[in-house]
Amino acid sequence: MEVVVSTAKGLTIKLRNFRQSDIRRVMEIEAESFLDGDAILYLELYDEWPEGFLVAENGGTVIGFVVLVLTPEGDGRVFAIAVDSRYIGRGVGRTLLKAAFNTLRKRKIGFVRLEVRVGNQVAQRLYRSMGFMEIGYIPFYYMDGEGAIMMRKVM
Repeated sequence: MEVVVSTAKGLTIKLRNFRQSDIRRVMEIEAESFLDGDAILYLELYDEWPEGFLVAENGGTVIGFVVLVLTPEGDGRVFAIAVDSRYIGRGVGRTLLKAAFNTLRKRKIGFVRLEVRVGNQVAQRLYRSMGFMEIGYIPFYYMDGEGAIMMRKVM
């Protein structure tokens, strides 16, 4: 998959499938976003379901990514989503999520879920605006001890 789109905020980006050569840049964005993944885990998830790992590019540079996984129950899960801090608020995350939802719909997935840091109000607002509803709380979910809000969306 490779498509050039404009975000709702007017930024032109290219959405495409992840390539293994993107891993260094993905890890830079991941680190500044306070996620808890590592390169080996991301590459394993890519190997399991390559269509579920998408990146957003601007000017030939990866500026965001989303990683989907399929749960044993047959639902989709947003394992990770992150955007370069210089592009937050420009519609990149929303555009990545819409592309992720399309990927899940092609697989006839009925629900998608995710976890979000309790303190990440910006992400929570985005998810709610896209139809996610809060379904639970997991204390001490992240390595630094912060809890997570579980959210779910009907596809």
